[in-house]
Amino acid sequence: MRKLLSMLLALAMVLSLGMVAFAEEVTEVGTPRNETLIMETQTPTDVPGQFNPYMLGTQMGFGIHQLITAHLWEIDTIAGEQFGEVAADLPEPNEDFTEFTVKVREGMKWSDGEGITADDVVFTMNMIKENPGIGASAYTNSVLDSVEKVDDYTVLFHMKESFPRLALRFGVTIWGCDYYIVPEHIYKDVEDPSQFMDSEPVTAGPYTVKDYDPNGQWILYELREDWLQSAMGVAGAEHYGFTADQAPAKYVWCRVLGDDTTRQMAMISNEVDLLCEVTPEILDYMVSQNDKIACWYNEFPYATSDDPCSKGIGFGIGTGAPYDSADFRWAIALAMDFDEISLSIFDGVGRASVFPIITATTAGQELYYKPLLDWISTYELDLGDGTTTTVWDPDYATRMAAELGIEGTEEELIDMFGVGCWKYNPEAAEKLLVKAGLEKRDDGWYFNDEPFTVHLTYLADTEAQAGRGVIAAYDALTKFGLNCEISSESSATWDTINSTGEYELRGIWPTGFITKDVYSQISGWDADLIVPVGERTGGQGTRWYNERATEIIHELAKVSPDSDESYELGLEFLKVAIEDMPFIGFHSGVKFVPTNSTVWEGYPTADNAYNGPWWWWSCFKYIAPYITLVQG
Repeated sequence: MRKLLSMLLALAMVLSLGMVAFAEEVTEVGTPRNETLIMETQTPTDVPGQFNPYMLGTQMGFGIHQLITAHLWEIDTIAGEQFGEVAADLPEPNEDFTEFTVKVREGMKWSDGEGITADDVVFTMNMIKENPGIGASAYTNSVLDSVEKVDDYTVLFHMKESFPRLALRFGVTIWGCDYYIVPEHIYKDVEDPSQFMDSEPVTAGPYTVKDYDPNGQWILYELREDWLQSAMGVAGAEHYGFTADQAPAKYVWCRVLGDDTTRQMAMISNEVDLLCEVTPEILDYMVSQNDKIACWYNEFPYATSDDPCSKGIGFGIGTGAPYDSADFRWAIALAMDFDEISLSIFDGVGRASVFPIITATTAGQELYYKPLLDWISTYELDLGDGTTTTVWDPDYATRMAAELGIEGTEEELIDMFGVGCWKYNPEAAEKLLVKAGLEKRDDGWYFNDEPFTVHLTYLADTEAQAGRGVIAAYDALTKFGLNCEISSESSATWDTINSTGEYELRGIWPTGFITKDVYSQISGWDADLIVPVGERTGGQGTRWYNERATEIIHELAKVSPDSDESYELGLEFLKVAIEDMPFIGFHSGVKFVPTNSTVWEGYPTADNAYNGPWWWWSCFKYIAPYITLVQG
């Protein structure tokens, strides 16, 4: 309460004076406000002082992968193309894609002055291969035979078989990736790199760790004096044209802000510059109180719908019946009224992204959703009683526009609300549940002669879209007649349970789409990566076993990502996924991500789309130089 009153008084002072002397203001961590970009962290940390990307529990989105680490390849989110970060360029394959020559950028330095060379790349890859405690170890060993140093700036990758997607699988395509280059001269003396906290990290990125809260509430990063010799600086100079006079903020303070009321007041009173996602209600209130607060668009729908991770309901297929039945999963899909789901999440804002695994980003909708409309419009389910039903509802965009009073062309409405959704069909859903082995009695649904209860879980306090989706699903399934329980989990347990598969229905986002080639987005669904429930997996926690889907993944791994065959295989995979329904998507990633232009400006927006508003992605380091101090 004391903190809230203090914030209200500060706000009153701002409003009454009309300005704040930020040149004289000092932050709570002792840095000049006009040198400090303040960014909300998406996920708090339960392990303060842990900066090793290969240790279980490290919260990479706490500024770690945005500011201090480096990958071989990064992603240009606007072009949808990768570029070299530690690597000088994309890898050079031999004729059959079994060997790749990777040139390492020259001129890069670690924050302690040591050069970043081929030795660091080779060491990192071998460290991952040789340590089963590292999450990426199993997958890496399944595809990578060996790595060797050719010279100080050249590395040769030897694959176990033809593998055309080295950059796509070993580099960033969306949020980040599992392969962070670490300094050999530090990690070579560590007995077990999966248990090394690395509390004073030597960094490849443009920032170093200046300080952190022992309670895990904040981390303060300081710009390296030699930031142009960091991996980001050298790569950014080539790819984006960064120069010395484009230095990012001297300090970036990543902090946990607390509950929604505290977050709102912090933003309104200019105590934070970048928030992670908020709800539309919070955005409306903040904008009404401070005209320097904005979002991707300045008018409806305000949010971007192009975050490539759609939110929805994932099934714990590995837990067995009835969750391992496609009939059961389709019953859940048809039992929910998507219009009601949508209105319950963000008041109808968002692009429907109901296909499993491939997200309806703008590009995804054009490349994968629209080409499948003829097929999905006539697709039928066998209801088990001699009848069938179609599943596709093409009129969602028109209905939602009418509901919200939005006018536009068909093309505009489809871009805003999507190409359609699954039909609401409770009668068909009941028949599918019976086909899956359930029995409806007077007092509810039974399975194996026992009362049947569905348990839904979601991540507490963060990922508002996913959490609201689970709550909406709970309401819909309860209305349908299923006995449901709902609970939230802390960030301390969320990732572990997701990996071990110990859940029934979960609000997750295992999807993606940013490049035409979908291999990187679907490779984790390879059934060969499945391990028993309770064990950590290097693949999808859902534990979806589908032989044809796995065959397609293996076939994709062997063809060029630029080929027609690659695209056709991607379309076939999506059909297989729709038929088996391992995940029910609701919307593409709808992001109300507010910015405050009182102290800093130059954030990416729809009118200045040099990047997407992804503060929690590893590519944020390439946004930072564009964010400049407000002059006045």
